Amino acid sequence: MQNPLSPLKKAATAGLVLSALAALLTWPAQAQTLPQIEQMEATQKAAATTLADRMAVPSKLQCLKVFGDQTFCDCVQKDLPAPLTFAEYQVILTKSKSENQYGKMTKELQAAYDKVAPLRERCVAQAPKK
Repeated sequence: MQNPLSPLKKAATAGLVLSALAALLTWPAQAQTLPQIEQMEATQKAAATTLADRMAVPSKLQCLKVFGDQTFCDCVQKDLPAPLTFAEYQVILTKSKSENQYGKMTKELQAAYDKVAPLRERCVAQAPKK
């Protein structure tokens, strides 16, 4: 059985988590390289204290890895319907309703699903043109 964390270790761990979160929230709007995103991900995972925390990689970092656009990812993360993850967002946009078994979903999940395509269009329109 593991010993519980000492108060000092708890405070240090909380500080690391808060530092990683603060760094993520104050990230400049410029494009980040994949190695920079991976470093941020590694820092956040190292600061996590539980398996659940380590597995819960923020969707913003996943989005930045895929799209590399801060403005777009902020928009998606801000308005992504609550029951959906970023991975599910990608699946919804890249597969048909029948492939995603839309008809077997609950009404709540269907409502969230139906918000994804309009969200994508809105976020694309808001992203800076290059």
